[in-house]
Order: sequence, then C-alpha cells, then structure tokens
Amino acid sequence: MEVYRPSAVVLQCGADSLAGDRLGCFNLSLKGHAECVDFIRRYNLPLLLLGGGGYTIRNVARCWTYETAVALNCDIANELPYNDYFEYYGPDFKLHISPTNMTNQNTPEYLNKIKARLFENLRL
Repeated sequence: MEVYRPSAVVLQCGADSLAGDRLGCFNLSLKGHAECVDFIRRYNLPLLLLGGGGYTIRNVARCWTYETAVALNCDIANELPYNDYFEYYGPDFKLHISPTNMTNQNTPEYLNKIKARLFENLRL
C-alpha cells in the first residue's frame, strides 16, 4: 500500500484456497481467508470485492457471506438460518468450516524467500 498508494482497491476473493475445496490444495479457514479483506478494509479506501473460484460451492457461499460481513465490519452468527438450500450445509449447518489435518508444507525459510522477492519486485 505504501509503494502504490492506491485511491481504491479491487480485491478478487477466490475461494479455492479454503479447507475442503475439491481442487485446491490449501487449508484456509474462513477467518484466515478473510484476514486479507480485513487488512485492506482498515486502509479505509473504496473497496470492491469480487467473488471468484472455488469448487466446493457450499464453502464458496460461506466465504462470500463471511467476507461481505468482514468488509462491512459486521458480526454474523455462525448458525445458518433455515433456507431452501439448508441441507447442503450439513452435517453441522454452520457458517465456519473446520480446517483439515493437511500438513503445512510452507517452511518459514520458503515464506521469507517469497517475501524478499516480492518486496524487491515492489521496490523496482
């Protein structure tokens, strides 16, 4: 944000990095995924959120719902209200999804190397 100093931000919120995605191989919770939205929201700039990928549609809907609430700085209940599609959200019928026991293969060294490369690209 300090390098580009944007006057507005467009954030594409693809959900294929969530735990339980059929195609993605990441393991993010909704709260972890929404941290990016919250981080950008705190800059108090005009913000346009776009939905995006995800191959477990019930989790995509959960993600977009939760991230809309985060963008609006609103708390929402974890219990899902009854609706025509309620049965798709079983067996727990909750907004938040549980992470799996997938091993995190991102070592601190690897992440630091990526960050260093990113900051060098931004500097240039």
